[in-house]
Amino acid sequence: MIAKTSIVIERSIDEVFDYVSNVENMPRWVSGVSRVRLLSDKVKAGARFTAEYAEGMRKSAIGFKVVEFERPTRFATKSERGPFSFPFKGTLELRQVRDGTEVTTNVETGPESLGARLAGIVFGPILQRSTMRRLHEELEALRASITRNRS
Repeated sequence: MIAKTSIVIERSIDEVFDYVSNVENMPRWVSGVSRVRLLSDKVKAGARFTAEYAEGMRKSAIGFKVVEFERPTRFATKSERGPFSFPFKGTLELRQVRDGTEVTTNVETGPESLGARLAGIVFGPILQRSTMRRLHEELEALRASITRNRS
């Protein structure tokens, strides 16, 4: 399943990239994330970090790897371990536009088990709409957070 949505943030592309690629900012705009710990010396391609993630009453640690770090246009992470039965990759693409920076978020999930693939076929459209709504809410939170942070 792939879900994708965009928003424009009235900040420079460099400022937005610096903010989103600082993984310790994730709790400010990624829903469910309460704490992030960088395991590598700095954020770059190949860096690893963990994020404490809460789904309802359940908290879990998810391990991530930075798979793309192309300043100032592209930042992507991929889950390596955690409570989900499938891996997922999240990509942020940034593009300078007249009013600031267009941020496009793209989440790709890849169910590995046969059961997960069948569930994806049956529930895919519902899950995709729900994921797109959540991604848009996260981008709105990003815009509010970065605007508050630099005002």
